[in-house]
Amino acid sequence: MSKGLKRAAFLCAVMLALVSCGGKAEQKQTAQNGGDDAGDKTLKLMFPQMIEREGSAINGGTFVYGFVYDTPWKGVFNTFLYQDNPTYEVMRPRIGKFMTDGPNHEIKDGYCTMTFDREAKTATYHINEKLTWSDGVPVTAEDIIFVYECVGHPDYTGIRYDSEYENVVGMVEYHKGEAKTISGVKKIDDKTVEVTFKNFFPGILWGSGITYDAEPYHYLKDIPLTEMASHDRVRKTPLSCGPFVINSMVEGDIIEYVPNPYWYGRKIAVDKLIMKRIAPTSLAAALKAGEVDIVDYFRADLYDQFVELDDEGRTVFDENGKPKMKIDNIDIVGNIENTYTYVGFKFGTWNKEKEMCEMFPDGGKFKDKALRQAIGYAMDNDGINAIYYHGLRVTANSFITPYHPGFYDVSRKGYSYDPDKAKQLLDEAGYKDVDGDGYRETPDGKPLKINFMFMSGSDVAAPIANYYIQNWKDVGLNVALNDGRLIEFNAFYDKLQDDDPTVEMYSAAWGVGSNPEPTGLYGKVAQFNLERWVNDKNEELLAKITSEAAFDEAFRAQAYKEWDENILEEAPAIPTAYRMKLYAVNKRTKNWDQQFVTGWDWCDLALINDKPAVNMMK
Repeated sequence: MSKGLKRAAFLCAVMLALVSCGGKAEQKQTAQNGGDDAGDKTLKLMFPQMIEREGSAINGGTFVYGFVYDTPWKGVFNTFLYQDNPTYEVMRPRIGKFMTDGPNHEIKDGYCTMTFDREAKTATYHINEKLTWSDGVPVTAEDIIFVYECVGHPDYTGIRYDSEYENVVGMVEYHKGEAKTISGVKKIDDKTVEVTFKNFFPGILWGSGITYDAEPYHYLKDIPLTEMASHDRVRKTPLSCGPFVINSMVEGDIIEYVPNPYWYGRKIAVDKLIMKRIAPTSLAAALKAGEVDIVDYFRADLYDQFVELDDEGRTVFDENGKPKMKIDNIDIVGNIENTYTYVGFKFGTWNKEKEMCEMFPDGGKFKDKALRQAIGYAMDNDGINAIYYHGLRVTANSFITPYHPGFYDVSRKGYSYDPDKAKQLLDEAGYKDVDGDGYRETPDGKPLKINFMFMSGSDVAAPIANYYIQNWKDVGLNVALNDGRLIEFNAFYDKLQDDDPTVEMYSAAWGVGSNPEPTGLYGKVAQFNLERWVNDKNEELLAKITSEAAFDEAFRAQAYKEWDENILEEAPAIPTAYRMKLYAVNKRTKNWDQQFVTGWDWCDLALINDKPAVNMMK
């Protein structure tokens, strides 16, 4: 996802399919403790993160890349206009690596490098002198300025204009129509653009207020912004500055890429790159027949077509400790996503006038920290991950994900399954079963019944919701689904955002984005703080993370550590799982790399055989 997307964008569902993948590499995810006890840690994964096969790559060939989608992608091939993730995924070969990520997804060098000046409050783009659009026109400063001016334009109706862009000097005035240009975005020369910010904070190093891509000004400038998303130059014949350019397509279903004739980087080995949509019901047959060389992000509910499971749904491992495959012409490769699922508690409402969270005057049903902590310890997330997700999810131990290894601590305990500890916490806090019905009452003897909102949309949604409810029943807590049913996605988030009084506890998911800063999800002025939780210590620690001092790496790592420890202790929500993303890779594919930080680019696609490997297992 582009860094221009909102950091706190909603994920589609709590139960979005999991994934993970494989090849010739160690089966671990590198992580690192922050602060004084920094040191390398590893998070074991079921599948490796990369494929790197022996043998020389052939010259030429057609590489087929499959996407498992039920519906066609929308096909708005423009980095500031697209809104659906499938379109972003299929246009990645034309984007390439305009900029790349560092170890913790901070901005690093790509086709364009960045320099930062804290004193001057500037970020400066330096475009590679050789970078050229696929029509032969060099990529210039105007192509970056064009993106800023489109995103900030009064007629822009996309999703990328936000408070982060408003931190650019002159952006607000331009957006209101009070200025013809953005005063803080300046062309220095044909290959250099300087952006000046009102406030310069560490998040800028991760792309806050920075466009991560360029678009061809000379090609699009004459198209009215209101018409651009439907124009053929965006939907059918977009230009590229990456390794590949679109040659032809069947809208929403198939794209044929060919090498960009003006590509300046490493030699492209393949003649064509085909990206095609595959229906979930057709995936197994397509993989077995070798019709695709890579399948991107296949869902956990398709996993049993390729890997053996036991009667309880757990992955079966062979004598070498690797998942036992049902087909022999693919490897599975993957990595943990920048997402986590969680169970949240409602503490208050959103004050629209003050634009801030306000907690209930009486503290609400979950005012007692011991109750929240007990709910966390009662949850058997390991069991859910093993049975319903076949081991493809990792139980979350932190609000910081492995996606940011410099801030993630794999050794942190978090809320592991411990029903005895849950019972002890409840006992000590005065939550006891006084009437003998099997459920605990509040410390003042009143009935305690908790409404739990859980999202529909998956075959395993109901079993998982019931599994959690049974977990809580086992420690004496009376929990029931809101209205006795699962809630549809749109209604689910409407209830959360509108602070529906029937919502007390809920299960949801967040994408954390490239910037690890948690202010947009847990700050008191964050609309996406759906718990409406306000905590003085939390605000103090968030301020440390965004402070001037946090430009120092050691200080920043320690600040994240302290914040994570505090929010885990206070438990306004309970992190439950990290999801994994899976790729199926045909054994004629030379290399595929899903490590978080890598020098791999689309130009590195290669094959070791003219013909794909086909399944030989019965």
